[in-house]
Amino acid sequence: MAKLDRITRLIKWKRWNKIGKMLEKGKSDTKIAIAAELGKINDEQPIEFLNALLLDPDDQVKLQAVKSLGNLGVERTKVNLQQLITSVPEENTELHTAIREALASINEANALK
Repeated sequence: MAKLDRITRLIKWKRWNKIGKMLEKGKSDTKIAIAAELGKINDEQPIEFLNALLLDPDDQVKLQAVKSLGNLGVERTKVNLQQLITSVPEENTELHTAIREALASINEANALK
């Protein structure tokens, strides 16, 4: 709980350098927690971090990054999600489904603008 509180505070205060270092050195559970919190803030830097997490070797990290990008609904992130879906094995149905849902959320968010 203390780690999540720290992550939440760092993101709220936009301490991007510290968040970046946590993402570089952190374990998967830290990256997942950061990705979840970044999905609540529509700002340029969180979007860049989330796009970078799409390349993480851990599928659970990718999954949370995908969900967070879907929550943000930023049109320009669709390209990265579309590239990811072509590289993920079809057997990984959870990630495939999350990517399709994120793309649908982004399309819906932008249709309302």
